[in-house]
Amino acid sequence: MIITFLDAVLFITYFLLLFLSIFWLLVLFSSEPKQKKKKLETFPFFSAIVPAYNEEKSITATLQSLVNLNYPKDKIEIIVVNDGSEDRTKEMIEQFISQHPSQTIVLLNQENQGKGRAMNNGLAIAKGEYFACLDADSFIAPDGLQAMLPIFEQDPNIAAVCPLLKVKNPQNILQKVQWYEYVVNMFYKFLNAKLDCIHVTPGPFSVYKTKVIKDLGGYDENTITEDLEIAIRLQKHQYKIVQTFDTVVETIVPTSWKKLFRQRIRWYKGSVDNSLKYKKLIFNKKYGDFGIIRMPTIILSGIIAIVLVGTFLQALAAKALVTFSYLRDINFDFLTLIRHLSLEINILTWPFSRLFVAATLMGISFFIMIYSYKLIKEKITNHGRTFISLVTYLFIYGFFITAVWMYIGFMFVRKKKNFWN
Repeated sequence: MIITFLDAVLFITYFLLLFLSIFWLLVLFSSEPKQKKKKLETFPFFSAIVPAYNEEKSITATLQSLVNLNYPKDKIEIIVVNDGSEDRTKEMIEQFISQHPSQTIVLLNQENQGKGRAMNNGLAIAKGEYFACLDADSFIAPDGLQAMLPIFEQDPNIAAVCPLLKVKNPQNILQKVQWYEYVVNMFYKFLNAKLDCIHVTPGPFSVYKTKVIKDLGGYDENTITEDLEIAIRLQKHQYKIVQTFDTVVETIVPTSWKKLFRQRIRWYKGSVDNSLKYKKLIFNKKYGDFGIIRMPTIILSGIIAIVLVGTFLQALAAKALVTFSYLRDINFDFLTLIRHLSLEINILTWPFSRLFVAATLMGISFFIMIYSYKLIKEKITNHGRTFISLVTYLFIYGFFITAVWMYIGFMFVRKKKNFWN
């Protein structure tokens, strides 16, 4: 039997997929000491920073969710940074401030300089012992601080705490597809948290120790994924990032494939950029599981996606070429083709090894989905989820994500500039 280069690449890819799948299943079923939930006995001063660019549709609801926090009003400040918005965002913020005179709300206006600069400008005047970024299209539950701040008391090395992130009120099929994706992503966040391997602190209300972030120099203003960069930097300096499922932040997701494509390009390109920026952490035993497992797989996941879909398309193209050649030989006489159509199946020619790997991975994928719903305490039928959206997520969305990764590869080859929105 001749083993081609493609066969070797596929074998390595399947091996890595099975290895990682089994590894994370072992992590899932590993025991860990349970921390007792604590209640806040004191109320440290807290700062919420809201960077906003053209968010007139959601900024009021975002600010209202902060005002509704179950936390003493004299112990919280809201800093809104208007990043050169060209719509009515500034007007909406000023109107909200005038309607809530008892709440400490500060508005900073800057030219459009990006989220990193907006966060640093807000952080420069923040008085809180702890602070959080809340994207202007996201909404924190009233119990947010009550659930998250006590976690910092578990370990003085904890520098950030992330909430459970969900899609807010998904309407069309694409938003429902993203709802499935967010559910599964939270499962992986749960696994990474068990190994202290969280590599991103999402913009929707991740809470930080203010002094730690200031001591590290604040946010990187040049990256397109500042929430991922600051998380990797925290890991580099041996700080802990904790994931909690005791409170929820809801976020509005893109409504069109074009907007989603641009968002995912920014997310994944930013993840590759920052992985290369911190390449010394990759396979570095000093950083434990984060260096050995998490950092390499940030880039590896994209490579695997491209290899698998590329192989599928290559096999499809080869089959199409053989079929076309046969049809040409019979002068495209479809009637003759149909008359001589045979349903004989020779199972000895089936690629059993590939089918076994595919079936195993598919089984693991379904298990992950089921466990993910259990983890976040939701049912698959909630919010009007449809069969079409589920099928789209399971069998089509992967090709979309692969297209994103392929475009990122194109950006690297052609040295195309990053885009922010």
